[in-house]
Amino acid sequence: MEEIEKPSADKRTIGVKYGLISAVVGIVFFLVLNFAGQNPYVIKWGWAVSLTTTIVLIFLAHKEYKEGNNGFMTYGEGIAIGFWFTLVGVAVGMLFNYIYVTFIDPNIMAEFYESQYEQMQQKGMSDDQIEMASGFTKKLFWVFGTIGATFFSMATVLIVTIFTQKRPPEQR
Repeated sequence: MEEIEKPSADKRTIGVKYGLISAVVGIVFFLVLNFAGQNPYVIKWGWAVSLTTTIVLIFLAHKEYKEGNNGFMTYGEGIAIGFWFTLVGVAVGMLFNYIYVTFIDPNIMAEFYESQYEQMQQKGMSDDQIEMASGFTKKLFWVFGTIGATFFSMATVLIVTIFTQKRPPEQR
């Protein structure tokens, strides 16, 4: 009886590893911006850095998996790696952000709320509308931030995996 060779690469381990790397990169980016006097929640180009980092790290995670799996990775395996990447990266990153702006430097959020207030005034919103929107922002910032980061990361995973998958010959 022929033994089936198990892949030496583990999807969860690789996803967690690169999720931690993603969180560390995000934390360093956050701190550099903060120490440079920029509010990380207000800058307009932060999404581009985040997207580029996410694409590169997912690509590297998939590459590592394929190297340990005879050069192959199905779409589902790529998504599984991306799931763990997203779960760990978003959880660690959001936890750090919450702790930092709650206990270390609450002024970051005050500056963010002030910039939101100014933007709403520039749009011509009434004081009542601004007050209502500000209340929702303060109550739901972390919920929507976590949902948004998770959606953004998983959407990137779904797209990158289209290009990084390589099915074994028996599955073609």
